[in-house]
Amino acid sequence: MNRPTRFGVLVESILGQFGFRDDFLVESIRSRWASVVGELIATHSYPDRIFNGILFIAVDHSVYGGEISMMRDSILAKVRDVCSVPGLRDLRVVVRRDVFSGRSSSAKNGRSKR
Repeated sequence: MNRPTRFGVLVESILGQFGFRDDFLVESIRSRWASVVGELIATHSYPDRIFNGILFIAVDHSVYGGEISMMRDSILAKVRDVCSVPGLRDLRVVVRRDVFSGRSSSAKNGRSKR
């Protein structure tokens, strides 16, 4: 007799099979980014990608990269808890001014997609 499978487990399995799991997790983090780091830092940063358990965060200036680096442990804990993203080992900050030049202020806050 087959046991019922929870929908979330099923979706995660399908996302993993087709290689979309990390993209889905990054979108989950982006949608809650302002609550994780605060409005000001969210305006100048966004979760870019996850690779090998490392969350890469793009920032528009090195000052905000430094702030995020100092908040590393807090950000990782909040992302694991608030965004339900298990398995993150670390985060890295990347300065990417070019990406931010074309983004609106609402997009910078994670309220719309890039």
